[in-house]
Amino acid sequence: MNSKPVEISMRKTNWRSIYLITAFTFLDGIQGSMFFISLWPYLNTIDPTASATFFGIIIAVFSFGQAISAPLFGFWMNKAKTIRPALCFAFILMLISNGVYACTEFFPQHQRKYIMLAARFLIGFGAGDMAVMRAYSATASTIKDRARAVSLVTSSWVFGLVVGPGLQVIFEPFGYPGFKLFGLFHFDMYTAPAWFSALTDLLSIILLWTIFVEEYAGILTEEEKSNPLITLPKPKKLPISICIATRFSASFIVTNAETVGAMFCMAMFDWTNKEAVKYFGLIQLGQSAVNVFVSLSFAWKLGDFVNIHNKERITTIIGLTIGLTYHLLTFAWPFLPEKVSGHVVYSNSSTTEIIGCYKSEYSWCSYTHQVPLLAYILGNILLQSFTFPVALTPLAILYSKLLGSRRQGTMTGILFMSGSIAKIIGPILISTIFEQYGPEATWGLQIGVIFITILLWIIFYSKIVPLETSPKLNPRESYKYSNGIKNKF
Repeated sequence: MNSKPVEISMRKTNWRSIYLITAFTFLDGIQGSMFFISLWPYLNTIDPTASATFFGIIIAVFSFGQAISAPLFGFWMNKAKTIRPALCFAFILMLISNGVYACTEFFPQHQRKYIMLAARFLIGFGAGDMAVMRAYSATASTIKDRARAVSLVTSSWVFGLVVGPGLQVIFEPFGYPGFKLFGLFHFDMYTAPAWFSALTDLLSIILLWTIFVEEYAGILTEEEKSNPLITLPKPKKLPISICIATRFSASFIVTNAETVGAMFCMAMFDWTNKEAVKYFGLIQLGQSAVNVFVSLSFAWKLGDFVNIHNKERITTIIGLTIGLTYHLLTFAWPFLPEKVSGHVVYSNSSTTEIIGCYKSEYSWCSYTHQVPLLAYILGNILLQSFTFPVALTPLAILYSKLLGSRRQGTMTGILFMSGSIAKIIGPILISTIFEQYGPEATWGLQIGVIFITILLWIIFYSKIVPLETSPKLNPRESYKYSNGIKNKF
């Protein structure tokens, strides 16, 4: 059954507040992903004893912090009936933590990896504000405008996630050790992302308390809740659970690609640390260019089309299928003609590095076949760049419809928590699998996760439908809502 929500009042969407929240989510997305390319080379530079497994833990703690804070911030938003306190707290926390990250080199070498770990955890905790902003976009917009509002906020965050790694390329010319700010703080290609993020956090705080106006046009008022002619059924558990599981899967596969991306390229294509930062950053920049088109399409036209014609389900399936295709294309198939090369020692006037596949550390180097560089580049730019926005933007629209015209902070927090849990499990699991068993096992696991998720959508396709306000009942049908049970005899 295709249900279409009905407008509950003549209220209008405050687009100025939506656009400002869109800007906040874009900046959040940037600092959530901008560190991925440079994080491993930076850690390897300031503490050569740090292992790939510990690097995976550093990646994971960001999401661990977000998993804890997202439902807490959402609950805070629902209880306070305002988003300002939660957002301000999150912005201040991220500002301070980014400053600590940029100053990691000031600590003794044996402490640096732990300082980086703590900084990334606190930045992740602050990033739980995404649940608040996504919930606000759904409840601050009318049902008519909800698809566009949710698409804007979701697309801007996804866009920020893919633009972030590409921005690292801008900081690459600073090199290492770069120069000192005010004669004290290090500013180089590794610390520049943290300083940039701290600046955006400060800007967000200023805008939040000066020009942001908080209004809600998409939730039932107390008067409407008491009106027996306006009823809102309780959300259905099955479709909500599938959406939560899908966010887990999509976050799992995208985060894992980012986690092992630099290590994969260095082992597969014999890149140095600097080359990995530069060339992998360029690949991410290419993804960003494609994502601009996809995100803007959802925000202005495609989102409305998906909403009006109830195409959220099929669009999500298409996004997941694109991700599956990417992993099949870039799999290290045994029929590929070349194998990865062994490691060599690379030296210049200032550094000495081991490049290539380090056989004494990775046993799989002796039998793993080399993925063609062109296939990897095109797969990332033409396929992987579509996966996240095409799967998760319509998912966000549908999820808000499944919850209905009620405050959505806590449930949106749970949705984001599922993605964060994937980002906790993924980096630790995938970096360990990559280290022990290589890219074949890593890609194989991700193919399995995507395939199972697609099956869930196909099997329960007819059950995943929007929640209708004051739905029409057939004889002997009933549903629960906040004031009791409504029946039709």
